[in-house]
Amino acid sequence: KVTDLVPLPADDPRGSGLVAGLLPIILGGLACAALSTFAIKRRVWRVATALLFAVFGGTAMTWLLQSWLGSLTGNFWANAGVLALATGATALAVLGLESLLGQAGLGVGALVMMLFGNALSGAASAPELLPTGWGALGQWLPAGASNTALRAVAFFNGNGAAGPLLVLVGWAVLGLALVGLSIRRGAGTHA
Repeated sequence: KVTDLVPLPADDPRGSGLVAGLLPIILGGLACAALSTFAIKRRVWRVATALLFAVFGGTAMTWLLQSWLGSLTGNFWANAGVLALATGATALAVLGLESLLGQAGLGVGALVMMLFGNALSGAASAPELLPTGWGALGQWLPAGASNTALRAVAFFNGNGAAGPLLVLVGWAVLGLALVGLSIRRGAGTHA
């Protein structure tokens, strides 16, 4: 017999909306970084764009998942904060890679965030059900950390969210540091 500690919402008893909601967060962060790289010359404005996109994208995705699909419970603004941080961490990390490696950084970012991050997130099952070591590695990438943090905040009143939230903050800070280093060195197209 299986007993749920916290049952999924009645509107989404299998949690499919929550799993499907992770992909637009990661893709949105990637798309924001890529599009701003090609459309905006100054790196400072790219960062500002990523931050604004993260806030609006995280809030919109929370509304979709919580209000429309019924896939999330808990405090709307806490959930939106997690999704905004997840989007921002992805976008800023990819902007940082682009500032370090040029356009190849966009490819590396897509590879890390989508190919590895999404596959190793454990969102569709649990990180513990992935082969030994791979699930743990996935929790150090934005997709896995986002999934774990959102579940902790939405369903367990934030219990267990500190570690994954720190991982997301770490990716955001790393991205900002790489962009800042690039600006300081005057590398690439306009600071």
